[in-house]
Amino acid sequence: MGLEFLARVRRTTLWTGAVAALTVATYGAPLLALAFLLGAVWSLANLRLIELLVVALTGPERGGSRALRRCAVALGGMIALFAAGALLLSRLSPVWLMAGFSWPFGVIVLKAASSLVLETAFWKRLVASRWRAAAAVAVLVAGAWWAATAWSGAGTPGAGGAPHATHLLASAQSPAAPETQAGEAARHGEEEQGPQKFPNVIGLLARAFPDAPWARFLHQFEVVIYSMFIAILLCVVAFIASRRPQMIPGPLQNVVETLVEGLHDFVVGILGPRHGPRYVPFLGTLFIYILAMNLFGLIPFMDSPTSSLNVTVSLALVVFLFSQYIGFRELGFVGYFDHMMGSPRTFIGWILVPLMLPIHLMGELAKPISLSCRLFGNIFGEDMLLVAFATLGVTTLSFAHLPFGLPLQLPFMFLALLTSTLQALVFTVLSTIYFLLMLPHDEHAHEGEAQHAH
Repeated sequence: MGLEFLARVRRTTLWTGAVAALTVATYGAPLLALAFLLGAVWSLANLRLIELLVVALTGPERGGSRALRRCAVALGGMIALFAAGALLLSRLSPVWLMAGFSWPFGVIVLKAASSLVLETAFWKRLVASRWRAAAAVAVLVAGAWWAATAWSGAGTPGAGGAPHATHLLASAQSPAAPETQAGEAARHGEEEQGPQKFPNVIGLLARAFPDAPWARFLHQFEVVIYSMFIAILLCVVAFIASRRPQMIPGPLQNVVETLVEGLHDFVVGILGPRHGPRYVPFLGTLFIYILAMNLFGLIPFMDSPTSSLNVTVSLALVVFLFSQYIGFRELGFVGYFDHMMGSPRTFIGWILVPLMLPIHLMGELAKPISLSCRLFGNIFGEDMLLVAFATLGVTTLSFAHLPFGLPLQLPFMFLALLTSTLQALVFTVLSTIYFLLMLPHDEHAHEGEAQHAH
């Protein structure tokens, strides 16, 4: 068991610890789940620093300057880690922190035991027959079912009325308890009002620390934080892809160049070669940003900012203002109002100006409304569909008191990949067409004739 074994332990600890923390948050309290998860992360970081120190002291480079730097980093990290552990012990539950801290060691013991069991003659005889193997799996599933049922039943009021009785006794002894409980219930009802999406990291932190000012701040500006985080993430990816361009591109550079080339050809194909390249950076960035925000909600414990009307309205207003700016810059003040009046050139056209001008103005004002509501409705409805089928999957196995359910939402997640891409494309196509309508049409006609002639 070497470094490869420890790497497998880290991976197993991360995903099993995340599942255990999610179970604790669902059937216990978010604060306890956070303590458990932070304890597991603390233990993994400590094991990683110990591994770094041992490799530096016993590896082939021991005694060198690189080994000394690794030792200094490991020792400094341990000091910082123990300081962070002291802070966590003062703020969170020590019992759940210790449970999370011991989780990697339990994984190590189970992995070591399983590696020994797999080599025994009993295991080889057991898996030699598929019927015996199926019976062993059935026994394990039944045991896990019984353990989950017993654990979930222990927390119910009927499984021992002590918690319920204690709560009632405290309520009876406090004169202001009914009013306080009524106020808390009212506040809780206000918070739970409306359809609820999947929990995300910021929402869990806000529930775990309801009285902390920073948690309230994060919860209040949750959509803005996710939007800024995605923008920064895209900037980092673009910087890494373009930092050292190569003639034979790597995977990331190849993907980015293919995406940029496709967006350039798409926008230029609509706006023409004269005006198209000027607006490729804006429209291409708009598509990539909206697509990233749409898909971000499919990541566990994350959220799609475009499922909020505030974000979609902001994006639509940016497109609306930019299109009006293009109209004033390309057509001029007189040409802009001539466009709004329907470009009257005949007597009948001038007579219809009082009718055409309000229609064009209402049409321009309706553009940001249609853009924002279409994107918001599709992404929010997509999230609600996933929540509905995930809830249905949980309620399907509710009779068994299991901490999980059937993944009925999984097929719709693949559908969400398609609809998220389509909505980003629709938003970008409509924005491109709005720009096209504000550009001089005669020039585009001449350009098209020249291209056709060539």
